[in-house]
Amino acid sequence: MNCLRLRRCRATSQVPPVTLPDDDDLLSEILLRLPPRPSSLPRASLVCKRWRRLVTDPGFHRRFGARHRNPPLIGVFEEYLGYPFFRSMMDPPDLIPRERFRLRLAEDEGGQWHFYGCRHGRVLLFDRTKNEIVVWDPNTGDHRRVAVPPEIDGKEKTIWNGAVLCAAAGDDGHVHGGFSSCPFKVVLVGVAGNNTQISCQISNIYFSESGKWSDLISIAAPFLVFFFRDPGILVGHALYWMAYGDHWLTILQFDLDKQRLAVIEWPSDSDPNCYTQTWLTEGDCLGVATLSRGSLQMWESKVCSDGVAKWVLQKTYELKNVLNPEFRLKIGYLTKLGYAQDIKVMFLWADHSVFMLQLDSLQAKKVWETYVIAPIHPYTSTYVAGI
Repeated sequence: MNCLRLRRCRATSQVPPVTLPDDDDLLSEILLRLPPRPSSLPRASLVCKRWRRLVTDPGFHRRFGARHRNPPLIGVFEEYLGYPFFRSMMDPPDLIPRERFRLRLAEDEGGQWHFYGCRHGRVLLFDRTKNEIVVWDPNTGDHRRVAVPPEIDGKEKTIWNGAVLCAAAGDDGHVHGGFSSCPFKVVLVGVAGNNTQISCQISNIYFSESGKWSDLISIAAPFLVFFFRDPGILVGHALYWMAYGDHWLTILQFDLDKQRLAVIEWPSDSDPNCYTQTWLTEGDCLGVATLSRGSLQMWESKVCSDGVAKWVLQKTYELKNVLNPEFRLKIGYLTKLGYAQDIKVMFLWADHSVFMLQLDSLQAKKVWETYVIAPIHPYTSTYVAGI
């Protein structure tokens, strides 16, 4: 019996180790399954020259992005005095140094900069001094400057917000890439300069392929609209912004396919003086979240049997019950700082701390402490520039 066991052990020990076939396609399929974290591909590129050649190929990057359809939140841009400072949301080895996402042109040229948000791996800014928009890819450092249409002169018509998005944003199979491989659109929105009369909400769309702006599109506002404070959200084939006036709120819709503006009434039962955020509901429909007197209300736009869309109050929560059980906060003053549409997370400031609140699960996480209240623009990306 012992001899038989010995023979089996010898037979087992003589089995050669398993090695990967010398097949680049098979190895690429394995590397594609690495998690979409900033450290994954840079660390894989250090294994050997063969791995580095595979993971630095642009075609591999496109396939890697296609496999990981929902890129992670790698950081946020905090807007201090018009300048965006990057703050990584990940721990080492995935932490991205602030210097890596530094917008040098804003430092070198000065000017009056306005940050209009992030989408599809790009950042949109407006240089009011030169009356130009800047589309910036933090991954590569590449940027594009585009002169604002002459119809928007900053006097009779003023830009208050905008959005950047991939030109194929409605194509579920499309993979967002860099400037050379992925055309983009820019939409600008603002109001008429004379706020003593009915304001006009204006929107232009810029196509990077043609380099031209579309015709000016206008619509009468239901009240005096003074500004659009928050970045818009993308729901299906339409962009939405919150328009603010004198104790009034409304939602502006821009249909990207039809290039048409529409005004959506604010929920009549909500507080017009509260903090608000348009958001994607669990069914990826248009919703509104409001923060008022420590209460969080979740509204959803639903089409009734008569074909008319109406606001329906879905949930009401007391924030002290959402945040306090774990953090024991003193919610004397609370404000909204930003919203990450891809992961449905709202950033809040309370008790000298910044929190991430997941709107679907209502799970909260304290991310850092600060006495400074500044707008936050979340940035999601499958980051590969480290290699």
